[in-house]
Amino acid sequence: MSTFQGFIDPKTYPPTQITTADGVINILQLTDPHLYLDSDTETVGINNYKSFTACLQQALEEDIRCDLILLSGDLVNEVKPEIYQNIYQLLEKTGIPFVCIAGNHDVTDELYSHLPFSERRFVAHKPNALLLSRHRLTLNDWRLLLIDSSVPGKVYGTVGNKNLNWLSQNVANSHHPVIIGMHHHVLPIDSAWMDDHITQDAEDFWQLIEDKPSVKAVVTGHVHQNFEAQRAGVKVYATPSTCYQFKPKSDNFAFDDQAAPGYRWLSLNKQGVIQSWITRLENKKP
Repeated sequence: MSTFQGFIDPKTYPPTQITTADGVINILQLTDPHLYLDSDTETVGINNYKSFTACLQQALEEDIRCDLILLSGDLVNEVKPEIYQNIYQLLEKTGIPFVCIAGNHDVTDELYSHLPFSERRFVAHKPNALLLSRHRLTLNDWRLLLIDSSVPGKVYGTVGNKNLNWLSQNVANSHHPVIIGMHHHVLPIDSAWMDDHITQDAEDFWQLIEDKPSVKAVVTGHVHQNFEAQRAGVKVYATPSTCYQFKPKSDNFAFDDQAAPGYRWLSLNKQGVIQSWITRLENKKP
C-alpha cells in the first residue's frame, strides 16, 4: 500500500476494464476543481469545494447511468496529499469506477498569485500517486487512453516522446475506436493568453493521430470553458471547470462571471459513435 501513499486501494484503482450489457459507456468528465485543503476557500466568489461536490451530485442525479468518472486535471490548487485523499474518498463513495490525470496545478505550486503573472513563483512537484500516466481502459469495444501532459513547474503542457511512443503503440492498426484523455488543450481556442499555455508539441501529437481512423476524439480540461472543434475527423472537446470559468475569446486573462460551473457527458455507443454535451450547475454558487 505504500506505493499508493496509504489511501488508494490497488484492488479497485485504477480500473482497467468496464463492460455494460447494453454496449453503451457513459463517461462523466469533471475537470479543474482547484481544491484547497481549507474547504471554505473561495475564488471570485465561488467555493471551489462546494461547487465541485455540487457538480458531482447533480450529474449523478441525472437520468443517465454513469459508468466512469474522468477527472481530467488540476484537482488541486495547492499540492498537498491530504486533498487527494479527500478526493479519492469522495469519489470512492459513489461506487462508480473513476480515473484521474494530472494538470499543471497538480505538479506546480503557484506562489504569490496576487502579483502579476511574470512576478509569480512556480515550484515543481512530482505528481500524486492517484494521477495516472499512460493508462489504458477497455470500455466495451472502446479504448480510453490517458496521458499526463503536465510539466512540473510550468503552466503549459507537453505530450513528450514517451507518451507519443505509447500512443503510437496503442493506436497503430487498432480495430477498436479510441478516445484520448489529457489535461492541456491541443487546438487553439482563440484566446491569446490561454493559448500561450497550450500543449507545446500539439503538432507532433496531431501528426501521430490524424491518419489513424481509430482515434475518434480527444477530451481535455485546462481552459475553464466549453470548446468543441474537429481536426482531421477527430472530435476535440474541452470542458468547463467545476468552479470558475475563463472568458471565451479574450486575449487577456479574464473571468467569465456569467458562466456557471459545469461538466461534460460522453456517451460511447457500440457502433463507435460519440455523443457529447455539457451541463451547467443549476445553482451557480452553491
